[in-house]
Amino acid sequence: MDVLFILPVTQRTSVAINLTYYTNGTIPGMELEPGEAFMILVILTFVIDHFYLDSTATTGPSMTQVSMFGVPILFLAFYSAFGTQGALASGFDDLSVRSIQFSSGHVERLPIAAIERLRSAAPLPRPLAPESFVAARKSLADISILTASVISDEAIDRLQGHFQRNVWGPGYVDITDSLEDSSKRSLAPRADTPVYPTPDPSAHPELEPMLIMVNSSELRSYVTQLSTKYKTRYYRSLNANQSAEWIGSQLASWLGKAETQFSDNSFPQSNVIGRIEAKSGDPNAPIILLGAHLDSTSQTPIVSAPGADDDASGVAVTMSIMRILKANNYQGTYAIEAHAYAGEEGGLLGSQNLAKQYKSQNKTIRGMLNFEMVGYQPATSTNAGKSSTITVLSDPVPQMSAHMVQVVQKYVPTAEQRSVECGYGCSDHYSFYNAGYPVVCVASYGPKDPELNPGYHTTNDTVDKLDFDKMSDFVRVGLAWVVEVAA
Repeated sequence: MDVLFILPVTQRTSVAINLTYYTNGTIPGMELEPGEAFMILVILTFVIDHFYLDSTATTGPSMTQVSMFGVPILFLAFYSAFGTQGALASGFDDLSVRSIQFSSGHVERLPIAAIERLRSAAPLPRPLAPESFVAARKSLADISILTASVISDEAIDRLQGHFQRNVWGPGYVDITDSLEDSSKRSLAPRADTPVYPTPDPSAHPELEPMLIMVNSSELRSYVTQLSTKYKTRYYRSLNANQSAEWIGSQLASWLGKAETQFSDNSFPQSNVIGRIEAKSGDPNAPIILLGAHLDSTSQTPIVSAPGADDDASGVAVTMSIMRILKANNYQGTYAIEAHAYAGEEGGLLGSQNLAKQYKSQNKTIRGMLNFEMVGYQPATSTNAGKSSTITVLSDPVPQMSAHMVQVVQKYVPTAEQRSVECGYGCSDHYSFYNAGYPVVCVASYGPKDPELNPGYHTTNDTVDKLDFDKMSDFVRVGLAWVVEVAA
């Protein structure tokens, strides 16, 4: 669909084409259908360039350059204008310039469009050569014009080709809201890491009936719903909240409506919270927290993003754990919460909001366990004869990771147990760590493992690629961790 070639090639035309996309295919102040607005913008661009601009202008990009980063934009505009399920929602748009933190000492102001275009690009050879940085900046020329933004070499190196390089998680934290709203910031010191008892299955007979209830068919049904009933769970899509609403309805059917809440964000997708009260009934009791992210992403914002492994699998595990706990009327010394986070792929957005909210409300978290991509379980030379592969991320709290390794070894001794480093901003547990809480994360494989799901962040992250029998071990580990931490 190379409609671009009906248009003259000038810098202003390129900008106009991009405006078609960035305004979501609408013309402010005009009551038009999105498709009508799109066509008017295209026609106006054509007319203006033929009758107003100098048709011999040579200051714009070449045909090759415009085709390279103009056709994808026009393609996105077409889908956005005609209201597909994956169309971008307004209010958190591509021209929004965000404060992006790549490490504790590196923060940049970057447009969302630049981040997403770099991440979805074909990866350039590493280390990046000087000409690679030049090429990357040329590919962002239209965005730079529209936003007057500049991107550093370090940011290009971190973002360029991110998806196809299979680098786990966003790799950055979007801290815009924290900077703009000082009330959300916390200067409280980091809480001491709690000391948990040494895991001992013989001390917890209450776990036996729970472990019997672990069901791979249940996990399959949840992942199937999340990855096939919604074309995308992309956090800025028009229907971004549908999956959150479904998760909330399921939790409410087990826990009760009063124990299920939605926490809104500045983009059109909510966090979901399900809660089992402490045995004491104290609403201020410390919390044992289970988390996973409900959003998904793909090669571009407008194509299908099933996200079966990333991270419908993690959400399914947390849902199953809560259902089993409630079915067994389990209540402990601490409250238990399950969170499904929105906007993880945009820089840990939803989990940041909740973590800061909990810190500002002086809530105590005894421990947070995050599930990230737990369903893809390929056969390898090291897991032959094993029931599954469980990778415990070794950072950011080594004591928490060491305890989780013990839980895996004691309760699922048949699993292959691995430990690798996660890295800055790799998933939602980092939001709670940054707020001062003790955290740990488990996954099938870590950020740079060669066994990482090859369909990650693509349309191929589908339910048929997952092993639900092996995934069931994560439910067993999660149940055991909750009961052990509650001791």
